[in-house]
Amino acid sequence: MGTFFESLLQLILLICLPPCLLGLLAWGARQICCMLVGDEEGRPLLQAFSVLSTPLRELGHVIACVLFLHRIEEMRLLDLHDPDGEWGFVEHSYHPRNPIAVLGNLPYALGPIATGLLAVLVICSTCFYGVIPQLFGEITALVEAGAGLGAYVKAAISLIPGLFTTGSAPMVLRILGCVLLLAVCFGIYVSPIELKDALGGLAIFSVLATVVAGVLMLFDDRVLRIFFGGIRAYAAGVTA
Repeated sequence: MGTFFESLLQLILLICLPPCLLGLLAWGARQICCMLVGDEEGRPLLQAFSVLSTPLRELGHVIACVLFLHRIEEMRLLDLHDPDGEWGFVEHSYHPRNPIAVLGNLPYALGPIATGLLAVLVICSTCFYGVIPQLFGEITALVEAGAGLGAYVKAAISLIPGLFTTGSAPMVLRILGCVLLLAVCFGIYVSPIELKDALGGLAIFSVLATVVAGVLMLFDDRVLRIFFGGIRAYAAGVTA
């Protein structure tokens, strides 16, 4: 029974906690940035950062709507001339009795994380030669060795210094990569309101995780190590 609850807790925390925590931290950093630069004086700077981040963010919402049967009422991927500063949005609706649609509230909130991190992966692969293959190599080795959670966290944290110490990319390209990362990450956030709206989806996800954890109890320890090694690899990748 203890293994079941441990498996269930890992499923929920390792899959949901990294993007949710990342999104909230990025939201807080974004709020501080907007406060420091000001609404009027800093508007050109905020617009510059939003050219990449806003379309990616709204595209994440759109994809979640399509996959989980939400109706898109109105959308705008980018409009830097909006007087209220709402440079992108997706208005959506769904049937509250459709469990797939309710579950979709969670991917809808986290959709910008997925599209944003995909862009981060592309930037790191093109502007910082060798960093991503090295990270994935370390994570793969940890999975094969059945390493503990701490080793995955250590591997994730090593990505930041690795941007400047790994590979042979010229410094000019690395600086360009940093600027692009800042611009993209400006939209990789989840607001507290979005997480509140996603609670219904999280509840359904927890039910599904309970079923998966129960099924996993039918297999031996080797299968559990492989399965949760993959889950930890995902969590380490998102954290990195």
